[in-house]
Amino acid sequence: MNTYYGDLCTKVYESDKSLARNKEVDFYLSFIKDKSTKVLEPMCGNGRLLIPFMLEGIQIDGFDLSEHMLEVCQIKARKLNLNPNVFIGKIEDFKTDQLYDLIIIPFGSFSLLPDELVANSLTNLKLALKKGGKILLTIVTKSDNINETSTWKETNRIQFDQEFIVEYRTVEYDKGNSLLNTQLKYELIQNEDLIKSEIMDFCIRLYERKEFEELLYLQGFQHVVFHEVVNGYGEGESFNVFECTL
Repeated sequence: MNTYYGDLCTKVYESDKSLARNKEVDFYLSFIKDKSTKVLEPMCGNGRLLIPFMLEGIQIDGFDLSEHMLEVCQIKARKLNLNPNVFIGKIEDFKTDQLYDLIIIPFGSFSLLPDELVANSLTNLKLALKKGGKILLTIVTKSDNINETSTWKETNRIQFDQEFIVEYRTVEYDKGNSLLNTQLKYELIQNEDLIKSEIMDFCIRLYERKEFEELLYLQGFQHVVFHEVVNGYGEGESFNVFECTL
């Protein structure tokens, strides 16, 4: 059965993507004017950026589609004596009476949205933005280094006490629609026995920089600034951010 960030997938994700650090956190914090700045993180997942914001005393709310990811976020936060305001929600259906100074979607998560949901999602974010507020979006950009594989290939193996989780994947690139279609399979193994398995379809929309900038202008943003954060995820791993204002 296909799941979206189910229990096994969440455990593997959390094992090496628990909390954002260093340059990535510093970049997003640079947009905080003061401790009264109110922040929203749609698609906040396991709290990898939300929790570092809370540790800095920033007011931040978050929501995500995955109950398992939000549960991990809450457990981590409680261990740090934090009480996050996070809830289940879809960005394309998001409605709120709250207005925010800053809305952030880091780590390329916006690329998980299919084209037909992008316009509604951006409209919902704009409606939640205070006058003069900003939206910071990261996307996954097109690359020449795509390794397709039509058969299951083991890509990760993580030990947890007396059991381990094995990750497999297949990868197909739909060039016509700029979609990287990855199917992930997770198997929980105890004493060489298969206890549980999950399959997740992981479809990523790949963008060209100019293509995404034009999309943002078409959606009503008046100013778009492109940032490249060199080594933002660590040595040799940079990321790009679109700073959007109305």
